[in-house]
Amino acid sequence: MLPTYSPAKRRAFARCVLRNALRVGRGDNVLIETWSATLPWAVSLTVEARALGARPLLSLKDEAAFWQSLTESPASQIGRVGDHEWAALKASDAYVYLYGPMDAAREEALPPAACRRAESNNHELMRLIQKYGVRTVRWDLGRTSELWAGRYGVDLARWRSELVDATMVDPSRLRGDGARLGERLLRGREVVISHPNGTHLTLRLDRRRPRVDDGVIDDEDVKAGNVIMILPTGVTSVTVSETQGEGTFVSNSTGVLYGREEEKPLPPGRWTLRNGTLTGFEAGAGGRHLRRDLAQMGNPRVRVGQLSVGLNPRISTIPLLFDQERGTITLEIGRNAQFGGRSRSPRLLAYMPLRGGSLEIDGQSVVDQGRLVGT
Repeated sequence: MLPTYSPAKRRAFARCVLRNALRVGRGDNVLIETWSATLPWAVSLTVEARALGARPLLSLKDEAAFWQSLTESPASQIGRVGDHEWAALKASDAYVYLYGPMDAAREEALPPAACRRAESNNHELMRLIQKYGVRTVRWDLGRTSELWAGRYGVDLARWRSELVDATMVDPSRLRGDGARLGERLLRGREVVISHPNGTHLTLRLDRRRPRVDDGVIDDEDVKAGNVIMILPTGVTSVTVSETQGEGTFVSNSTGVLYGREEEKPLPPGRWTLRNGTLTGFEAGAGGRHLRRDLAQMGNPRVRVGQLSVGLNPRISTIPLLFDQERGTITLEIGRNAQFGGRSRSPRLLAYMPLRGGSLEIDGQSVVDQGRLVGT
């Protein structure tokens, strides 16, 4: 169960999501989808949408019914979505998905085949969102649990608090800082990352356009096809030259491995790069998962993929969003074609964050010991 949140807090949150992140206006059709645990938040979103002159439609996924259906329904019916649901999505200008279910332990105990069936329509969902340009945000309060807090080594109460507070950060601050940093990354040629923990890594920039996630899906984002956002956010990222990268990167915060299965925590560790290629890595249990996945793929060459700098001052504890903590430098390896890079294989990616590090572009300081310079 989630803790009780005041109506005023939920309403302020709803206002930020609808007005800032999704730019909802009068006459917009807004689809709000929630699981049982986050229904009070969905109600606040519905009320706020009405106050904005929009037309909300609330869709509820009952968690008890979900688990009962998995055991009592024919396998062929699990994960099936009717045309009426797709029609609602197609007719929506904006879509808010409050993620679930909450029972992570029960979900992990499901047979792999049942998990695949339950998630079988995710690809079609993403395709339709992109095709119809539906401005979409996902929020993960309904996925928080003691199980995952322990796995990522975070305090559950703080995680939940940050999910609310970091979503409500003024996007203009994120946008301004992100744009200045993005301009430096676009015009620069060489990046040097350092830290007293042994990190010293040189990367090459290829004049690729950085992406700034500032917590807003605006007209420019829609035109570019960037219509899906996970809240909270706040990060500037850019793909780097896949063939030029020399040195060592030693993380000091938990990263993530997106491999052959669902994402897994990647404990702090050490990566060594030569000519942009990963030549050695140490990351505890996460390193074993990475080695296993690569072995199953025939031990392909893994290249450096992306560099990012966090912008959000309210993020420090959120699993999967550690990279967005303000001043955190994150290195990603593996497939980066989905972000505009050139690596299409192997079909995995992993990232590791560095707190308190320094980053220079062409000899000029951009991040100094975890602090953004000039902001």
